[in-house]
Amino acid sequence: MDQHVLECLSATLAADEQTRHAAEQQLNQLFLHPEGGLSLARLLLSPEVDIAQRQSAGVLLQKYISKHWSSLSMSYEPPSTTPEVKAQIRPIIFQGLSDPIRKVRSASAFALSTIGKYDWPEDYPTLLDDLVRLLSGSADSVHGAMRVISEFVKNELSEDQLLPVVRDLAPALLNILGNPQAHSPATRASTVNVFRQVVRMLETVKDEHPQAVKQALDGLCPAWFGAFQQLLAQDPAQEVAQSWESIGIRIEIFRTFQTFFNAFPKVITSNLTTYIPLAIHNLQSLLPLFTSHYVSTGSNASEPPSPTSDAGFVTPTNGIDDLACTIFDFLTPAVRHQKALALLVSGEKGSEQGSDTLRQVLDLVLRYTQVTRSNEEEWLEDANAFVMDEDEESDQYGVRTTGYDLIGSLFDKWPRPVALLLQDLTTQHIASSASSRGSDPDWWKPLEASLACLGAVGDDVRNLLEDDADNHRPASINVNYLFDEVIPNLLNSSETPFLQGRAFVFASQFASLLSPQLAGQYLSAAVSALEAPDVPVPVKISAVKTIKNFCRFVDAEVMSPQSGKILSMLLPLLPQTDGETLYLLLETIRATLGLDKGLLNAQTTPEVAERVYHVWLQYTQDPVLTAIVEELFESLTTFSPEACRALVLHIAPKLAAAISTPTTDETVHLPGEAIQLANALIRARGEGIEAELVATVTAAILDILQTSDDMDVIQHGVVHLTFLVRKDCRLLAQWHDSHGNSGIACIFRLLGRLLEPSFSESGGIFVGDLIMHLFRKAGDAMGPVLGDLLRAIVQRLASAKTATFSVSLILPFAYLFGTDHTTSVIDLLSSFQVMTPDYTQETGLEVVLSTWCEYCDTLGGSWDIRVSAMGMSKLFTLDDERLRHVMVKGDMVITSEQRNTIMTRSRTKSTPIQYAQIPFPVKALKLILKDVQHVGTKKGSTAAADLELDDDDGDEEWDDDDPLGSGDPADEFAFLSSWLDQGAKNDNAQDDDEDLRADPLAQIDLAQHLTDLLRSSYASNRNGIHEMVESLTEEEKAILRSTLTG
Repeated sequence: MDQHVLECLSATLAADEQTRHAAEQQLNQLFLHPEGGLSLARLLLSPEVDIAQRQSAGVLLQKYISKHWSSLSMSYEPPSTTPEVKAQIRPIIFQGLSDPIRKVRSASAFALSTIGKYDWPEDYPTLLDDLVRLLSGSADSVHGAMRVISEFVKNELSEDQLLPVVRDLAPALLNILGNPQAHSPATRASTVNVFRQVVRMLETVKDEHPQAVKQALDGLCPAWFGAFQQLLAQDPAQEVAQSWESIGIRIEIFRTFQTFFNAFPKVITSNLTTYIPLAIHNLQSLLPLFTSHYVSTGSNASEPPSPTSDAGFVTPTNGIDDLACTIFDFLTPAVRHQKALALLVSGEKGSEQGSDTLRQVLDLVLRYTQVTRSNEEEWLEDANAFVMDEDEESDQYGVRTTGYDLIGSLFDKWPRPVALLLQDLTTQHIASSASSRGSDPDWWKPLEASLACLGAVGDDVRNLLEDDADNHRPASINVNYLFDEVIPNLLNSSETPFLQGRAFVFASQFASLLSPQLAGQYLSAAVSALEAPDVPVPVKISAVKTIKNFCRFVDAEVMSPQSGKILSMLLPLLPQTDGETLYLLLETIRATLGLDKGLLNAQTTPEVAERVYHVWLQYTQDPVLTAIVEELFESLTTFSPEACRALVLHIAPKLAAAISTPTTDETVHLPGEAIQLANALIRARGEGIEAELVATVTAAILDILQTSDDMDVIQHGVVHLTFLVRKDCRLLAQWHDSHGNSGIACIFRLLGRLLEPSFSESGGIFVGDLIMHLFRKAGDAMGPVLGDLLRAIVQRLASAKTATFSVSLILPFAYLFGTDHTTSVIDLLSSFQVMTPDYTQETGLEVVLSTWCEYCDTLGGSWDIRVSAMGMSKLFTLDDERLRHVMVKGDMVITSEQRNTIMTRSRTKSTPIQYAQIPFPVKALKLILKDVQHVGTKKGSTAAADLELDDDDGDEEWDDDDPLGSGDPADEFAFLSSWLDQGAKNDNAQDDDEDLRADPLAQIDLAQHLTDLLRSSYASNRNGIHEMVESLTEEEKAILRSTLTG
């Protein structure tokens, strides 16, 4: 067998494709043989076999284990490896962890970590002990064992499995960390990485086992943190001179600090006065190396060593910049903690002064966030990289973003002390830059970093300056000096394009502090830079960003003289750009048009629409760009009616053509994207949709929905129809297709397809919303088809498998139950039966109510919640025996086996979770009480008044045997009143939708309605509510008590 496998492995490396393919087919057949995996393991460990073939054996062995070792594997295929063969394979692979060849060790580690995931501890109880013993072996053995352990601790371990890891593994790892003579920096860094993974696992079980976790941390932390402190106190520059990879150890330590800050903050905050200075010490020691390796372009410049890679091990992010990012990430929450207060500021609250430590932190951020050589090279070559890296809203991770986050954290905590120190440091950088301008090619970088930092916290600076003015204090940061003496000189510093561009952007970030005349001058300078042919690309991009910022910070009067020129320059640039630069141009066009809405009219709108549409058509597979264009078009629809109509008339026929495009591999996405863009033309509008839009776009959508199976097309197409029904249903009724069918009739026909049992649920998730709004807006037209439509919905609901689809289909019924048609709908639903998936017959009423009760908690959006609450409350007040006979899912039944037990997947399988069956009115009461808890109770009238009790507190009116008993609702549910303090208007916001806000349903004060309903029902014992109280939980009783006595 081994020889046969070896021959196949050799053939897979052959030059001839047919030979390779035949060998691969044979190997797949060998996998089906119980000895196949065993042969691969033996070949991997055979020193006489060529290393290329051993590597191939290792790759195939991993594939074999994934497919055939355990049925729990996502890739599992039969047959399973027999226990006898497994017992032979494990020791062979374990032996490979000590192989002298790194690639063999790595392959063995990957294979063994997968085996351990499935076999430990039940089928491979000695694995952990074997690995721990291996950690005291040779350097090769330690490396191999650490590779397994690093993967091993990423698995989800139960509390029973975790404790041996903490007890046995952690001490062995700590010994490796503290032995630099025997182990490489990468191996030592991996021990810290594993320790961090153990901490994360402890976090996952701390709520269930707080005492055990505390004991584990008490045993682990003193030794580990002592080792961390000792390592960090050593001079990193001296260590780096001996081994660049040693940076990785420090990176892992500070990442571990972050983990503790998130998971167990008390462990680390008690020693912040030690760790913050250590962080500063590391950054200060490495600053000269950072400057020469990363920043400098002078004679002292040098390249940092390339990190050595150990694939699958600790990620080789071993640069000083990576360490700076990690330290900044640690410091960002650390500096805000109370334990750091005395270290960073002094003085009484409100008059604090920054300490030398705070100054050191700020200075280090400014120095480490200078433009690096690689930044310069990349930004000059790639405009998109420059835009992305310099985007204030970008989530691009790097030294600048983490450094600015740290400054923002400090500014938020101590604005004035931080600002004063930043002012002082910026002044120093201005002076030093001026003095070194003739001798240092990097003279501009500290100044650029200072301006960039101030701009990054621009909102905080502006707020502080306003506060200074309100309190008649001198300005904490002298922005006027910068604008008078610094920024004007930099606008023309063409020899340093990044500083020149920074000056433009800085001016725009603080444009709100400028006089209109001065702001106009800076805007004109940016426009001139954009217009000039010889200006470098980074400056032009900065000019575009400047214009975009000006649109945010200045009035339209400042922009108006330039806006037409700006638009005429930006539009022609659209076809010349792509990626991030194109996004920036489009966002700036949108901002310019949004500030100066008079730019667009019936004559100018088509040109803008055409240029933007052309770009959209070119990049319809770019989700960022399509979203920006959709937002731009949507904003244009809110301008003048003339501009909106011109936009629609120009774009609608093009979109209709795109929707009707025959699909190929290249155009399959186009109809769905076109429908989304079409929806942007109506989303923000009220009545007055153009008939031309319905005749082109809507007609194309109705046509494609009859045949398309594309989920995007179906979902967005249904949303489009829903928009039209809500905003201008009259138009749909007036429009007719080529067969004479009205738009409403076409929708009815389409619903037949969408509600077919075979139709995809993901495609129909918005169909219920469409039907509900048809009820709202086209009630008269719905009459003839109502019975058949409701039957079709129930039939589909009975076979629905997903909660999202089920909730969608419930909403139309919830809406109807809340109207005057409650009884007639109940009559209809009670008149027929449907077959359920378990082949039982249920009435339509049973299907609807049981599904509604099961998924009611998953409703989202204030309108849907309101519709459900109003419908549910209406049914609760109805005295109808048919409702009381419907049994629905109640509360979970906790058995003795499940009590005080973590329900793992295996336990849930052996002891399934069960639910009680309760009458619908009881469930309705429970759900109403949840809604009360959500929206609050209304205290506009007292319980005594509502219940016609005496004018005192009314307590004696409640009988001693009242099922609610007594309690202190003020203490138990005081949080409910917070909603009242905010006002009921928050509940009526209806997701900011004008159409829904105008609906009569939205005018109802939901809190008052539910409060009145419960009080009146309890006073009259409507539908036996007193008896229902016995079925409530203690929390539900408390909510009811609070509502009744509030």
